[in-house]
Amino acid sequence: MKILLLEDDEMIAEQIKNYFELFEHKVEVYRNGLKLLESANPSGFDIMLLDINTPGLNGIEVLREFRELSIDTPAIFTTAMSDMDYLKAAYSVGANDYVRKPFDIEELELRIEQLVRESKNSIVKLTDNYSFDMKNEKLYFKGKEIHLNKKERSLLYLLLKNKGKSVSKETIKIYVWEDQDVCDNTLRTKIKKLRDKLDENFIQSLRGTGYKIDA
Repeated sequence: MKILLLEDDEMIAEQIKNYFELFEHKVEVYRNGLKLLESANPSGFDIMLLDINTPGLNGIEVLREFRELSIDTPAIFTTAMSDMDYLKAAYSVGANDYVRKPFDIEELELRIEQLVRESKNSIVKLTDNYSFDMKNEKLYFKGKEIHLNKKERSLLYLLLKNKGKSVSKETIKIYVWEDQDVCDNTLRTKIKKLRDKLDENFIQSLRGTGYKIDA
């Protein structure tokens, strides 16, 4: 699981990062909302954790910008504020949940897992013959599972999570290979090997930008 975290409190950010990385999840931390908006692509993450009160842009403003770009990655707000107006504003721009500070890290984990499960809980039809189980990351041809390795499953999941939209090469490399440094040729080879397993080519190459699967 890949978590995008906006949190300007260094102790809280470290607590969240250290806890989830113990379980081999990836946590990318930003402390400034404007820098996050300029640098991060939430399409390559499974969930966003956004503090409401952050420098640059606050979490609500950041999520509003992402939702206007049709980015539907689930978002949980973390806040010490008790004012209902802030929470109403968070939900009005597309928040999925919130937790109040100080929070129990295990409760936060449960809320994250629930939202990620819900976002994956669907069968996506690719063609008349192909479908993909987003929850279990399995590809089927006429109801029969096609064997894919871990990177092929992750690649298909990411493209389908952003169905109809271009996914950049850099986003794919970060999501599929995580901390490994890979080149464009490695990505092209992985795409070719995946296509070789398919009777139909539903993965589009976008020259100079990335790849997509049409809506």
